[in-house]
Amino acid sequence: MIRIFVEGRDSEFLDKYLLFLFGENKGMWEIIQAGGYSKLHLLDQQFKENTERGGVNLIIFDADSADNGGGYIVRKSHLQERLEELSISAELFLFPNDKEDGDFELLLEHIVNEEHTCLLKCFEGYEKCVAGHIDNEGNPQYITPNRKAKIYAYLESIKKSKKELERFKNKKEFFFDNPKYWNLEAEYLLPLKQFLLNVIQI
Repeated sequence: MIRIFVEGRDSEFLDKYLLFLFGENKGMWEIIQAGGYSKLHLLDQQFKENTERGGVNLIIFDADSADNGGGYIVRKSHLQERLEELSISAELFLFPNDKEDGDFELLLEHIVNEEHTCLLKCFEGYEKCVAGHIDNEGNPQYITPNRKAKIYAYLESIKKSKKELERFKNKKEFFFDNPKYWNLEAEYLLPLKQFLLNVIQI
C-alpha cells in the first residue's frame, strides 16, 4: 500500500490527478489528511504500520515561504529532521514543484485552463488596488486577499451548469478532473508526475 500524507484541500486534487495518471486506484494508494507539517507526530503509527507491512509512505506538503516561517529549504530541512526524530520512513515532495518556495495554490495558478488565465490577471489587479489603500499612519488599510481567495474567485467566475453550480456551492468541489477549469497535462506538473511515477507502477 502507498500511503500519501497531504495537508488538507490538496487531497481532492491528488485523488483526481492520480486517477488521471493511472486510470483507477485498484487499492494501491490511500490519501490521508495530516492537517499540516507540524502534526506528523500524530500520525506516527500510520507511517510505521505501513512501513512494517512493506508499504511506501509519501509526504506531499507545501514548501511555504519566508512570510509564514517556511520556504523550500527551511521546510524540507525541518521535515527531514522530524522524520529522523520519529524514525519514520517517507519520500518527500513539496508544493509547488519540489524546488521553489510556494504552496498548493501556486501550483494551481500554473495549471488553470489557458483560456481563462485572464481571470487571474483581473484578480491581480484587484489585489494591487486593495494593497494600494493606505491609512493615515502609512499602514495598509485593508487585508490583501490570499492565493486561496484568488483560486476560489477563478472558479466562481467561470460559468457552470446547474449541477456544477450545486456541487461548487454545496460540496465545495473544485472540479480538478474537468479540463474546462484545469490542465492536468501542464508542463508545470512534471515534477509531481515524475515523483508519483517513481513510486506507483501499474
